Order: sequence, then C-alpha cells, then structure tokens
Amino acid sequence: MNTTKILAAVAAMATATSAVASSITVDSVAQRWPWNNKIDITYTVSGGQDVAAGVFARIVFTAHVGGTDYTIDGVSDVGASASDGQHTVTWTAPTGIRASGCTVTAQLFSADNPSGDDYMVVDLETGAVSYEGLLASQDASNARYNSDNSYKTNKLVLRKVPAWGARASLPNAADLSDLDGYPTGMDDANDGASSTETLKNSRAYWQTARDYYIGVFQVTQMQYKTITGSNPSSMWIDLGPVYKIAWNAIRGDATAPSDRIPPVSSFTGTFFQRLNFRTGRYFDLPTELTWEIAARAGATTTFPWGASSSDMGNYVVTRGDTGGNSPAKVGTKLPNDWGFYDMIGNILELCLDDDSISNLSDAVDPFAPASGSGAKRIARGGAIYNEWNKSINLRPSRRRTEVPASDAWGQHGFRVAFIVP
Repeated sequence: MNTTKILAAVAAMATATSAVASSITVDSVAQRWPWNNKIDITYTVSGGQDVAAGVFARIVFTAHVGGTDYTIDGVSDVGASASDGQHTVTWTAPTGIRASGCTVTAQLFSADNPSGDDYMVVDLETGAVSYEGLLASQDASNARYNSDNSYKTNKLVLRKVPAWGARASLPNAADLSDLDGYPTGMDDANDGASSTETLKNSRAYWQTARDYYIGVFQVTQMQYKTITGSNPSSMWIDLGPVYKIAWNAIRGDATAPSDRIPPVSSFTGTFFQRLNFRTGRYFDLPTELTWEIAARAGATTTFPWGASSSDMGNYVVTRGDTGGNSPAKVGTKLPNDWGFYDMIGNILELCLDDDSISNLSDAVDPFAPASGSGAKRIARGGAIYNEWNKSINLRPSRRRTEVPASDAWGQHGFRVAFIVP
C-alpha cells in the first residue's frame, strides 16, 4: 500500500473518571494515496479501558487541516479501540481534504460501552451507526445482544470478520494459527465436493484482505417493518426472521449480483435502498463466500460445532422445534464461535451470488459475487423443512440454488452485510 507520511501530533490527558493516569498519543497520520481521502491514524493508549474490570473508555480525535478543526468520534466514526496498546483507524475525510499539512490530536473519555470495532450497531429509526468492542468474552457479548430485544427490533447489530491478517482479534484465533486462510467447503468427496452435486463446494482457504461485517441475527420481521413499513412473512412471529422474501424485493428489479444497488434520493424503494439512504452507508447481502466464512467461524469440520450431527439440536432450529413450517424467534439456539446465531436452520438465507460458478472454490475474490448468466440466486444455511436429511441439508458447506430473483419463496430470508471500504 502506498502511503504519504505527514506530521504527527501527540496529545495526552487523563480520563474524566479515573485517578489512574491515562494517556493517548497519536503516533502517525498517513494518507493512503494522494488522490484518496482515506487517512490512517495510528495511536497508542496507556492506562485506557479495562474491559475485564468493566471500565470503558472512548476516544475523540481532532484533525487540524488548513485552519479548520474536524471532530472524529471514535465510537460513531471510526470504531477506535481505547484498550492499551497501539491501534490504527481509518478516517474518511471530507472530499477534497488532503493529509498534507494536517495534524491530529486525541482525548480519552469515560464511556458506558466498550470501545472498539468488533460490532457495528445501526439505529434503524435514525440511521445512526456506532461501534462497540468485544466484552470480556465472546459469551458476554453474545448475552449482551441476545438478551436485549432492541437489537432484534429497532436496531441492527453486525459482527466484524477481520481481514485474515488481523484474525488475532477473534476469540478462537489460536485455532486458526495452522490454517492457510478462513476455510470454506469440505474435503470429503461425499460432503460438499461430490460429482453428484450440481453446485460443488470443495475445501478452500481465503486470506481476506478486507474487514467486513455481517448480521449477528437474521433480519427480523420487526426490523424489516421498521425500514419498509410492511411484513411479507406468511405468519407474524415476534422477534422471528422475516421470510417469503424475493431477492429483487430487497435489492432492486434490474440489478445483477455485480451491480451496486441503485441509490435513492428519499426514503423509498427496497429494503437496502431505504437502509442505505437512512444510514448513508452501503449495506447489501453477503456474498456466498463471506456468508460461509462467518457461518463456519474457522471450523474445518462438517458442522461448526464438530463432525457429528448429534449436537445439532443445540444449534439449529428445525421443524421439531416449531411444530410446522414457520421459523422460530432468532437467537433461540446457541451461536457459533464468533457469535452468529441461526446460520444453519430456521430459514434459508439469500446471498448476493447467482449460480454461474459450479464450484465455489474456483472463485477469485470472496468479496466479488458470482454474477454471470445464472438465472437463479444462491440461498445458504438450510431451513426447517430440510430436517428430513439434516446431516446433508443443514451443513454450512451445502450450496443451494432456489428460485429466480423475482420469486418470493416461503423459506427465504436474509442477513445484512457491510464490506469496509
């Protein structure tokens, strides 16, 4: 990556609520390219937040450019961590601003929530986007979001899957140390790569170059209604996933997988058009590969929890849990190692890709969806109706192609994704 080094400023101050001396220094500021307004700020915190002790802090940066000061909120703008150590965040400066001649200072303040960018939280009513760090453990963060129904109704919470080079921030980072990248697919010829499968998924490893976020939960009926004002699901289920969704209905009729969702100038249009207008960000469906990387959470076994389907009842919503074809509330089963719920079972989840790639391991970029002559769209994860052959139909490596993009089928829902620019 080309960078242009510029003057770095240093600032230090004590937190407002602690007698312990705390400091933050801005070590360097660099613009990625002369024509790019992405500015990387590297800083070091000493005596900052102690997540294990429940002491949280936040950072406010001030960029001084050409006589004008720009406030950069570490929570809502860049997801800055206030934990001890050196960190780097990326500030998207206003158009036309160049880093040359810029200085940056920083301050530490007490906070109610842990700082960091492990989670992105979207207020669906206001469009405000903020970031939160992992609590003392993944289990603690799971409980935080699953026990508060606001994250399933008027808020949307997404968890970060870091670039492969930054995987040390994941709770099971040690388990990934011997891998060549995030795993997808299966080695066993009878479990994902069989010649009898129309759409294959041979084992592959992906050294992702970018961070991305994906929804902790399937989009619920309340969240969908908050954005669109309607609920297409056949049956209202409090905190249940929205289903009977058409790919076109959430992206746009004339879009191919490789097309960006057309922007709108008012709060109108599809789910993603409205969400993107309200937030000023670009959210979309996950690609098939980014979906499976999150679903596997680093596991190379048949299922994220291991090789056997005997533990499925702890993780997967099936027809036996609901007594019919309607899904259950999100978050009723255990999450995977990264805190994602219901990525197998409950409802099928639409992905961005079409069915133009026969073997997913042949893909080039996990962030680029298959987009060719395929008339159908990919759905992943299995639904409750797949229980009849759950050892095959409810595995994360199973690829499915269902209906044309315009069809709303009764078991289709979706999850929201965001790729960090």
